[in-house]
Amino acid sequence: MGFNELNLAEKPAIEIFEDLGYDYMSVGDLSSERASLSDVVLTDRLREHLRTINPSIPKSAIDEAIRELTRTHSPNLSHDNCHLHRQLVDGVQVEYKQDGEQVGRFVQPIDFENPENNNWLVTTQFTVQIGDNPRRKPDMIVFINGLPIGVLEFKNPTDPKATLENAYDQVNSRYRNDISPLLRYNEVIGLADMNEARIGCLDAGWQWYRPWRYIEKEGDERDDLPEQEVLLRGVFDKERLLDLIENFIVFSEVDGKPVKMLAGYHQFYGVREAVESAKKTQGDDLGRVGVYWHTQGSGKSLSMVYFVRKIRRSSDFGNPTFVVVTDRNELDEQITHTFSDTGYNVSWANTIADLRNKLDRQAGGLIFTTIQKFQTQEGEREHPVVNEREDVIVMADEAHRSQTKELGENLRDALPNASFIGFTATPIHDGDNATRMTFGEYVSQYTIDRSEEDGSTVPIYYESRFAKLQLNKEAISESVRELLDSGNEELENELVEKWTNLRRIIENADDRLEKIAGDIVGHYNDREIEGKAMVVSISRKAAVKYKRYIEQQPDAPEVGVVISEPEEHIDDPVGEGKLKRRFKDPDDPLKIIVVCDKWTTGFDCPPLHTLYIDRPMKNHNLLQAIGRVNRVYKDKPGGLVVDYIGIAEDLRRALDKYTSDIQEMAMVDVETAVEVMQQKHHKVSRYLSRIDYEGWQELSELELSRLIHRAESEVIATEEKQEEFMQAVAELKRAFALVTPHNAAGEIRSDLLFFEAVRDSLRSLESDGTSKDDELDSAMKKLIAEGVTADDVVSVAGFEKWKSEEPIVSDEFLSDVERVEQPELQVKMLEKLLRNEISTRKQQNLAKYESFEEELEETLNEYNNQFLTTEDVIEELRNYADELQQEDRRKERLGLSAEELAFYDAIATNTETGIDDELLQEIAQEVCEMLKQNVNIDWTNRKAMRSKLKTRVKGLLRKNGLSHSDYQPLVEPIVHQAEALYGDVSAETHP
Repeated sequence: MGFNELNLAEKPAIEIFEDLGYDYMSVGDLSSERASLSDVVLTDRLREHLRTINPSIPKSAIDEAIRELTRTHSPNLSHDNCHLHRQLVDGVQVEYKQDGEQVGRFVQPIDFENPENNNWLVTTQFTVQIGDNPRRKPDMIVFINGLPIGVLEFKNPTDPKATLENAYDQVNSRYRNDISPLLRYNEVIGLADMNEARIGCLDAGWQWYRPWRYIEKEGDERDDLPEQEVLLRGVFDKERLLDLIENFIVFSEVDGKPVKMLAGYHQFYGVREAVESAKKTQGDDLGRVGVYWHTQGSGKSLSMVYFVRKIRRSSDFGNPTFVVVTDRNELDEQITHTFSDTGYNVSWANTIADLRNKLDRQAGGLIFTTIQKFQTQEGEREHPVVNEREDVIVMADEAHRSQTKELGENLRDALPNASFIGFTATPIHDGDNATRMTFGEYVSQYTIDRSEEDGSTVPIYYESRFAKLQLNKEAISESVRELLDSGNEELENELVEKWTNLRRIIENADDRLEKIAGDIVGHYNDREIEGKAMVVSISRKAAVKYKRYIEQQPDAPEVGVVISEPEEHIDDPVGEGKLKRRFKDPDDPLKIIVVCDKWTTGFDCPPLHTLYIDRPMKNHNLLQAIGRVNRVYKDKPGGLVVDYIGIAEDLRRALDKYTSDIQEMAMVDVETAVEVMQQKHHKVSRYLSRIDYEGWQELSELELSRLIHRAESEVIATEEKQEEFMQAVAELKRAFALVTPHNAAGEIRSDLLFFEAVRDSLRSLESDGTSKDDELDSAMKKLIAEGVTADDVVSVAGFEKWKSEEPIVSDEFLSDVERVEQPELQVKMLEKLLRNEISTRKQQNLAKYESFEEELEETLNEYNNQFLTTEDVIEELRNYADELQQEDRRKERLGLSAEELAFYDAIATNTETGIDDELLQEIAQEVCEMLKQNVNIDWTNRKAMRSKLKTRVKGLLRKNGLSHSDYQPLVEPIVHQAEALYGDVSAETHP
C-alpha cells in the first residue's frame, strides 16, 4: 500500500512520528526483513542493537537472548505479555563462559538511559498471518529495536460508523484471537481518528482506554491540536515512551492471572513532577516534597506505586527507604496489598517496637505503618530519633488529616532528615497553612471535574429520603446537628456522650430501621443500573438489625454485614475476606452489604453504585465514604448517595474545601440529574416532533411497525442526524438509569422504550438482514416485551401469529415507503424489507427464493458500485416487492399450500425435461403427504434421515413415471427443501 492510499488519520500520524525522530518504512520495504508473514519480530534489527546496547556480552549470549525473546512461551497471552515486559525492563538472563568460568548476566533489549541508542521504526498495514488464521493488518506498528511494542488502530474520521470502540474491538478481539504472537510484545495500544484518541493496554476493558491530555508536562494542554496529535506527541516522544514502559506499567495478580495496568496521563505527569521535586528536596533541611492531590477513585494508590518504582530505578537516588504512613488500619491494609499485589516486597510494622526496629536500617526497604505507632512509650518525654539518614522518603496518605498534630511531630522527631510527600484525595483548605508548612505546595493536581471528563471516575449524586419516611425527623436531625457541631473530630468526653445517646436512639428505634430497610430494598430493586449497594449504619448493633430487616423484605436481594468483632453480635459470622471477594464479584448474588465504619475508606468496588447513609459523618470521613461509589464500571452513569439521617449540610461544609467550581462537580443533587434527564428527553423528542407516538402501546403490531418506519424517516435525513439521534438516545438512557426510581423517570419510561425501538430498528437498517426475527421485528419485539407505561404493563398477544400470517409486503407498507422524502432512506427500507421477507420465505421455498436472493444481491451490488442511480434501484426494489406479492397470488392460482408450492418449485427449477404442470402439482402434493405419513423420521440423525428420505423420494418419482435420468437431479433439491421445512422444527420435538 502506497502513502497516498493510507487512511486519512494515518498520514498525519506518520508525519508526527517522523518529526519525533522515528523512521517510517512501508510494509513492502520491510518484506526483506521477514522470512514469513508469521514473523512479528525484526530479528536482524534486534540482533544489531542488542550488540550495540550490550557491547560486553559475547555474540553467543546475544543469540541466546534473542532465542529467549522470540521463542513461543505459552498459550496464555497475558502471562507471556507479563513475562516479556519484565524481560524488556529488567533484561534477559543469559549464561556464558568468561575466563574459564560460567557467569550470568542480563542482556538489555532496550537502552532506557539513552533513547537515541535504540532503533525507532513505524510501519503501516503490517500484515501478519499465524497458521491457518485469517490475515490481519494492524494500521500501524511501533518497533523499538525490532520488537513490536506498540499497536495503533486508526478509524477514518469521515465515516460516522467507524468508532474508536470499533477500533478497540478490532485489536482486543480479532488481533488477539488471530495474531496473538504480535501482542506478546505489546506495551501500549492507541486508538485514534484524528479528532478523538485513546490509549490503553492489553486486556484492559474499553472503559480503561483514556485520552492523553498533556505533551511536555502537567498542565501543558494544547487545545489547538487534535487529540490524536496530543496523544502521539505526548506518549511516543522517545524519552517519555521509555519512561512509560519502564516505570508506569505494572502487573497485579488477580485470581492467578496477571492484570496489566498502564498509568493514565494524570498519574504519569503527576509522578514525574513529584520525583523531580524529590530530587531537589534531597538534603534539604525542610524536606518538603509537596502535596499530590488526585481526586478519589483516580488511582492514587497506584500513583504511589509508580512513584516508588521510578525513584528506585533512578540513578539519582541510590537506595532510599520508603515509609508509607496512613491513619486508618483499613487504608494501611489496602495500600499494603496494592504494593504486594504488584510484586513489591513489603514490610508491615505491627507494633511500636516493631516499627522502630524496621526503621533502624542503613538502606532500602518499603515499610508500611499507621501514624498511631509513632506514639511515645512509657517513660519517654519525647519521641526518640530512630533514623537520621537523608535518603528516607515518607509517603503520607491523606496527609492533612493527621500529619500536622502531635503524632505527626513525633514522626518528624523519629526521622529528622527525611523527605515528606503527602498523597491526598481531597484538596488543602485555603486556610490550612499547617499542611503547607509540613509538605509544601502542590506537586500535582487532578480535580474531580477533570477526572469525570476523562472517564476516570463517575459523578456522584445526592438524594435525601429522610423526609419521605417522616420518622423522628426533628429529634434525630437536632441530635445530629448538635453532635457534629459541638466538638472536634477526636471525640472529647462531651462528644462521646452525645454520640452514645444518638446511637442508642437510632439502633433501638426498630420501627424506623424496619421502614428504612423496606425503603432501601424497594429503591435498590427499582434502580436500573447493574451493580451493588452499601448501607452505612450508626453502630454494629444497628448494622446487624439492618441486615435482618432487609432479609425480611419481599424480593430482597442477598445481603451481608461487615463489622469489627462480629462474633459479639452474630452467631457463626461469615469471614470478612470471603464477603469482600463475593461483594467485589459483579456476578455474585451478594448485592447489598451493611457496614458500620469498615469499608467506608480504602475499599474499591467498581460495581458499587448506591450508598445508603444512616450515620452522622463529616469532613474527610464523609468525603471518603461517598467516594466509594465514584468508580468506573461498564455503563455506570454515576454513583448515588441516599441520605436517611440528614447529612446535606455536612456535605456542603466538607465540600467547602474545594474551590467553588469544583465543589459544584463534587456532589450534585439528584433533582439536578432529573433536570438533565428531562433536557435529554426533550432533545430526543425534537427529532420525532412530527411523529405522534403517544399511546403506541394501544396500536396493533402492523400499525406499530408502520409508526416505527415513519419515525425512521424523520431521523435519517443525513447520516449525521442519524448518529446524533442515536447518541442522544444513549445519553437519555444513561440519565434515566441514574435517576430511577425517581417518579420523573417513570413519567418518560414509555417514551424511552419507543425511542430505543426506533434506534434498534435504525441499527438493523445497517446490518446484513439475515433474519426477520433479528432485524425487522427486533425493535417491535422489544417494545412488546418491555411495553411498560408508568401505570401498567401492556400485554400484546398474537405477535407471532401476525408475523407468520400477515404479509409485510403490502400496498399499505409500500405507500408508507413512498411518503418518505429521502431516496436513500427509501432504498434502505426497501432493502431491509426485501432481505427479511426473502430470508423468511426462503425457509419455506428454497428454490424460488434462493434465485430471488441472488438477483437482489446483484442489483444491490450494482447500486453500491454506482452502476445504478438511487432512482433506478428504488424502481428495481419496488419491482421485486411486486413480484413477492405476485408469489402470494400464484399459490392461490395453483391451488397449493405453501409447503406444496415449495416442492413444486424445487422440482420445476431443477428438471431438465419438461414435466406436465398437472403432474408437477400431483407430485408436490404426494411429497407433502408422504412426509406427513412418515412422522417417525429421525431428523436429529442427519445422515440416516437423508438416506431414508432419498430412498422414499426416488420411489415416489418412479411411481409417477419418471426415469432414472429424469428423477436423479430432483432428489437432492426435494430432500434439501424437506430439511428446511421440517428438520429444525422436528429436531426440537425429539428427545
